[in-house]
Amino acid sequence: MKDKDAFRDKPRCKPWAARGHRACVVASTSGWRVPLRAAVALLSAVLFMSACAGATSTMNAAPSADLPGSSASGAQATSSPRPAIEAAKAQQLAFEQSIAERVPAASGMSMKRSRALTLRDSGIDGSLMFARDVDFRVTGDIGFMIHDMAATLVPARAGEPIVFDDPTSVMIDVHRGEVTLDSAKLTAIFNRYLFRYQGSPLRNMRVVPQDGGSLRITGEMHRDTWVPIVLSGSLAMRSADELVFHADHVEVAGVAADKLMQAAHVKMADLLRVHTPIARLDGDDVVMQVAKLTPPPALRMRIANIATSAAGVRFTLDDGTLPKIDWPANMPARGMLLQGGDVKFMRSMPMNIDMALTPIDAGTPFVLDLYHYRDQMAAGYFTFDEAGALDVHLPSFTAVASVANEPPQQIGSANARFNDSFIRAQQASLAQARLVWQHVPQSLQSASAARAMPVSLRAALSGRAQGTRTPTPNDERHSPGTTALIHVENVDFYVAGRIGFHVRSLDAQMVPKTPGQPVDLDDPGQYDIRIIGGEVVEPWPAMAALFNDYLLDYEPRSLNDLQLKPMDGKLEVTGGIKLWNHFPGVWLPTTMSGTIVARDERHLVYQPTSVKVLGVPQAALLRALDIPLASLTPFTRKGVALQGNELVFDQYTVFPPPVLQGRLASATVTDDGLVLKFKRETGVALARPPDNGGKSAAKSYVWIESGDVKMFNSLVTNARTFIKDSSNSGAMKFDLYGYRRDVSKGTVRMGTDGALDVDLAARGK
Repeated sequence: MKDKDAFRDKPRCKPWAARGHRACVVASTSGWRVPLRAAVALLSAVLFMSACAGATSTMNAAPSADLPGSSASGAQATSSPRPAIEAAKAQQLAFEQSIAERVPAASGMSMKRSRALTLRDSGIDGSLMFARDVDFRVTGDIGFMIHDMAATLVPARAGEPIVFDDPTSVMIDVHRGEVTLDSAKLTAIFNRYLFRYQGSPLRNMRVVPQDGGSLRITGEMHRDTWVPIVLSGSLAMRSADELVFHADHVEVAGVAADKLMQAAHVKMADLLRVHTPIARLDGDDVVMQVAKLTPPPALRMRIANIATSAAGVRFTLDDGTLPKIDWPANMPARGMLLQGGDVKFMRSMPMNIDMALTPIDAGTPFVLDLYHYRDQMAAGYFTFDEAGALDVHLPSFTAVASVANEPPQQIGSANARFNDSFIRAQQASLAQARLVWQHVPQSLQSASAARAMPVSLRAALSGRAQGTRTPTPNDERHSPGTTALIHVENVDFYVAGRIGFHVRSLDAQMVPKTPGQPVDLDDPGQYDIRIIGGEVVEPWPAMAALFNDYLLDYEPRSLNDLQLKPMDGKLEVTGGIKLWNHFPGVWLPTTMSGTIVARDERHLVYQPTSVKVLGVPQAALLRALDIPLASLTPFTRKGVALQGNELVFDQYTVFPPPVLQGRLASATVTDDGLVLKFKRETGVALARPPDNGGKSAAKSYVWIESGDVKMFNSLVTNARTFIKDSSNSGAMKFDLYGYRRDVSKGTVRMGTDGALDVDLAARGK
């Protein structure tokens, strides 16, 4: 009876100085000690719970302010190395940053960084351009066959990117190369550009190169009426900037006029008035400005040699800066290569660009039409490598169906005195395209912000933080789009490694921590994901990975190899423990069982109702003695803490970055995993996947809409990006930390509206 009475006596606690904890020694008022079996059971329970608490207390040097009731008092102030997942991501980000910081140099050419590198600006004005075996057209037949070329693309306005859609935004400085203008291209330049304007004295011109170095030009000149004329002569350089055609033979209405004109001391300039910004008649010479022979972009080049044959006029270009062209290692056999600076096409702007343009069909001439490049891009596809280099695979322009529907060319204005309709039509097309690229639906403009303020924005009001700005209508580096929105449907969404969720359906915002910045997908610490509503399942293997690969990634630790499985609506956790991180020297098999529920809109709670160490139950004794787990060994870790007898998770911060913010509605233990449902925010804009092309009917996809998002080294303004896996009929796997790896195996297509369609299916499948 004394043993029973002693066990009923109230325990008293005294310091256990050797361990830095407080331990309870049970004694009776009569001085009898607890029976040995009860003492062993109590000690094992105390040691077990101390080990559990101690394991987590060493996970982080500072307590989490986001866990209600957490406090630094009693927590072990220990330091631990960065989890391997975060360290690997930081190393990857540093490597990607080193690529972004490179200054391009190749073949004796180089660029300079004149401004600081930012998420919107490489700080480099201009790009290196290499080209070979490209039939380059400015528009239509106006252009030249590039055999080889090394040049520099320079923005017309310092600090602005080069814009494919706006040829007035760039000047091309040709350093070395060889190009040919055949009969069709020479005819297009003379008949469709130089002399196709209202009031022109010449029309219906045709230029035919001849063997022996001469040109034959036919057409009609206006002398009260239209009179046939034939000019034969040669091309030569008058100066570094002027090309001259000298007429050696003239026929008018089928009659040779050379002797008559000589006898009458009449020059061609006396018969025709030609004085335009591009060409003028000087005696019998047609003098042309080399830099203006084609519509924009402006060409700056020096012609070192001219060779004329029936095949065309071949120009050797050399400004004296390069002794030869040394092709970069990634130069395609046929095509173009751009390196350095910022180059924008439609919505996308590769920064410090490394982009090759290559033909899809290796057996046909590669025709690239600058003014219609969007049609070619929409008919082709992109591939990336993990470092961000971009290959654009294009069909030849002659294979694009829209060529047959090209509208007839207009006549240039009398004031311009050349066919300015080319650039007027191109700029009008650009203006219409910009309306599409910059359009923000009214629902996105008027929707109010979500009720839950993002953690990163609590100390800053939108629009007042440093770096914000209001974009101008043609601001190529910013869009009027609001916060980037994302919709995920039936996707196995991994944050890092094996840690992630199966997303049944989810709407969210991607919010940069610094207002005004784009979202940088490569830097998970740069932005937060704010959940607007939806439902996800965290499979038990993924939840085990959260512990084993992330939360318990430190030494010495108390918990090891946790495995989770559902049992009759409860969660059973098995693993190993070590007391105080090191005692004993082996892992003790441990099993816990309990419920996991949503405490509030932010926190999850796991409360063990059964605890076994080496198969011996411990929880009942602790409850009988009214000993809360937290009083034995208080602990806290980023995103998780022991409070009383409950293990509390902060769903904002327990996962690797980015911060995941959502208003929890419920948490349910199921055979598939932990089902988390999020309350839906009202009055908040949602991403709306497009209906065209059957995309909205896809069973598994990620859709990103609005805002500015940086992927690889490319800034996408007012984003519209659809991600799928056409090789997978089930749930697509999307790895946030490894998206570069996965995208580099697949293909990317761009629509004429600038929207991106990313297919993760491995090429060839």
